[in-house]
Amino acid sequence: MTASLGGLDALVFTAGVGENSSSVRAAICARLHFLGVELDADRNNQARPDAQISTTASRVRVDVIAEKEDVVAARTAPAPIG
Repeated sequence: MTASLGGLDALVFTAGVGENSSSVRAAICARLHFLGVELDADRNNQARPDAQISTTASRVRVDVIAEKEDVVAARTAPAPIG
């Protein structure tokens, strides 16, 4: 699919594993090096949500973003009647 898109602009990790597992993020990024993904190991290991973890030379920005399912649910819930 990335070939049809012409590559990636960004890669985002979120939710339980994406936010909390530096080893999973590293394993995934290692397999995407051919797309220009370069992970900064120190940033990845110390990452908290809402952080960039790619190197400055990476052609693809890699971020860890906090999931906000509660906000999405609140925005899509119907307005109360009455």
